[in-house]
This record gives sequence, structure tokens and C-alpha cells, in this order.
Amino acid sequence: MTAPPPHPHVSSPRRRLLIVVVLALALALLAEGMVRWLEPSLPRPAGWPDEATATKVSQLEAREDRGCTDVVFVGNSMTRDDLVPSVFHQADPAGRDAYNAALDAASPELLQRWVRDEVLPRTQPATVVIGIASFDLNDAASAPEAALRAYDGAPYTASGLAGSIEAAFTRALALVRNRDSLRDPETVIEGIADRVAGRDAPRPSPGGIPGVIAADGHGLSRRDLTFTGAQSTITRLRQQFLDPFELGGDQAAALRGLVDEVAVSGAQAVVLSLPVTDAYLRAHPDGLDDVRAYDALLEDTLEGTEAVLVDSPDLPRTAFADTHHLAGTGADALSAELPGLLADAGVSDRACGAP
Repeated sequence: MTAPPPHPHVSSPRRRLLIVVVLALALALLAEGMVRWLEPSLPRPAGWPDEATATKVSQLEAREDRGCTDVVFVGNSMTRDDLVPSVFHQADPAGRDAYNAALDAASPELLQRWVRDEVLPRTQPATVVIGIASFDLNDAASAPEAALRAYDGAPYTASGLAGSIEAAFTRALALVRNRDSLRDPETVIEGIADRVAGRDAPRPSPGGIPGVIAADGHGLSRRDLTFTGAQSTITRLRQQFLDPFELGGDQAAALRGLVDEVAVSGAQAVVLSLPVTDAYLRAHPDGLDDVRAYDALLEDTLEGTEAVLVDSPDLPRTAFADTHHLAGTGADALSAELPGLLADAGVSDRACGAP
């Protein structure tokens, strides 16, 4: 005797599970859509290591929307303060467009990821100028190490497989991005009220940060300063960048990796030795012996790569804001000379997108 067929109104366990999954997905999509609508009025999630990096990402996104960028400057705060894209553009016979993508205290190890993941895809440059000084190859420099830790720990730039997965979900899903705000009912209620009223929360602007970062990425905070030779400045330099001074490890390898990444992208890598004061040179633990060891390591690191090494001209002490950052007059002078320095070194003046 055969069993009667199941009643048509009775769902199988598999069908009930399917219904639950479909309903859950529908609710998740609805919630994601609601949070995306609300997001402009919620406090900005801290996805990047700091406000300056978030601002530069905003600038890079705006540049990506307009097209490629001919020349990109990368490096640490020295590059940020020393190279002014608008001055370079005005002095360049080819009239190349430029952008300053340098980050404060960025080591080659940090820059390798920043340039590969954020800068090159959004600018597609013809030339990348990498500013460098001796502490960039110092594996024991404390300030660059702290900056790298912050970069590795930020949601959008976390390192490792788990960090990459978290970053992907954070970038893709508003529910994940805004999870901290969504846990606070008061913040959500205020956000809804602001959204209905058409008020958005502040966001990083391509216009820069007043007094800190200009619209084309270069630094503003040191332009009016003058180096006085204060001992406190030299002490801080030693503590954060030069003492102890250990060469030949991760940073040299990362610099070589960086110039190789640039070459693979189709751009010309230029390594620009930035100007420094005599006080900076003397601040090394072993003085000029350390400087000579750095010079030798830099040449060895770039040997066999496609990078072009360019030396900056000597500048008077009055051109500096401190031991190793240029003030406005020095930055304008170096930026105006840079097109000629590149040409003398044999660097092509081709525009981005050109064959």
C-alpha cells in the first residue's frame, strides 16, 4: 500500500529553510538600502588611518573621475611639503599636470601599498617622483614605524588576509561601514532628522584641509616657517627618525619593490634625493659616515631597476622650515627647477595616456 502524497499546503523542511533565507536576504537588502540613504548624515566612519589620508583619497577619487594625471609625487612629509604641483606645472615646458600624493611619515614599506592600491589605479601616471632622504631607509625609525602600524590597523588598509577581507566588506557594505553609528540609537535618530532636513555630515573634501593640505595635495602648514637651528628640533629629529640608524633591511627592499610596482604600471619611476640642512646631516649617530652608507645603499637598491636617481640642488638654510622640510620659498624654488632636473636626467616628458 503506497503512502498518500504530502498535503500541498505543508512545506518541506528544505522549502521552509529556503523561505527563511530569502526573507533574510530581503531584509538585509532593505536594511542596506536604508543605511545607504542615511549614510550621508551619519558621522563619517574612520576607515582611513587619519584625516589627511582620507582627504587624499577624496582628491584621488576626484582625479580619477577627470582622467589620468601626468606626474605624481609620493613620499613622506618632506615630499608633501617640498613639491608644489602648480609650480611644477607652470615651470614645465610640456605643461604636465601633477598631484602630490605624499603621506606624513610614510616609509617605503607603507608607500609600496599606498601607491599600488590607491595612487596608481586612480591616477594612471606617466611619471612617479619618489622623494627620499636617509631616514627613509632606516629600519629603526620610530615615527615611520608608528605610521605603518596605523596604516595596518585602519579598516580600509588593514594588512593580512583577514584585514583584506574586512576591508572589502567595509568598502562594499554601508551596514558594515557604519556599524558603530548604528549601535547608538541617538545617533541614528539625529541622522534621520538631518537626512530629512537635507543636512549632511562633514566629509573629507577634494579641496583639502585648510592650512594643512592644498587641493593638489601639497602641504601648507610649514610654508611660512623658517629654520632657526633650535636644539629641540634636532632632538626631535633624532628621536623620531635617526637614532638608532639601521640600514639594509625592510625599507631598502620596499623601495626596490615600489619602483618595480611603478615600472609594471607603465610609468617611469624617478627617485628624487630631497634637500636637507647641514644640521640634518650632522644629526645622524655617526654623522657623515651614516650619510655615506645611506648613499651607497640607495645606489645599490636601485641598481638593475628602471628608476632614475635625481639629486636636488643645494638650497640655503633660509629655504628650510626645519632641518629637513622646505618652507614656501624653498618648495617653490625646487618645484620650479624639477622639470629641468628631470629633463637633464633623461626622463621623458610624455603625458599620461600617451603611447
